[in-house]
Amino acid sequence: MRVEALVRRTPVTISPSATIKQAAEVFLREKIGLLVVASSVSPVKAEAVISERDVVRAVAKGTQLSAPLEGISTKKLVSIKRSDRPSKAVRLMMENGIRHLVVENDDGTLFGVLSIRDFFRENKLLQSFLKDESEDVHGID
Repeated sequence: MRVEALVRRTPVTISPSATIKQAAEVFLREKIGLLVVASSVSPVKAEAVISERDVVRAVAKGTQLSAPLEGISTKKLVSIKRSDRPSKAVRLMMENGIRHLVVENDDGTLFGVLSIRDFFRENKLLQSFLKDESEDVHGID
């Protein structure tokens, strides 16, 4: 199985000049936890990401809702290729303490976003992870 099989929907993008309030509205409307910040529409290349947590932190610090996203977005992207294995995605999420990964095509353009929730929707994959974990704990090769 490849990462691309786990991506369930088209990624939602937003302009770096959009406001924090506009991002919050998109999170609510789309029922997602991460937006990809991109200036271009076609082809889309991720420049940064903004999470619901980023918005909450900014509001808690007193940042105005009219402030542009570019001031609070995460520019150091953690990404994965669509052809990579899900185990690599899990490792990257754990190593970086994140719940979402930007998924790219081989040419670096945006393919999608992978959420930790996407793993829970894939029963076969969960069973495989549990089997691997059991083998690690019990020393089975």
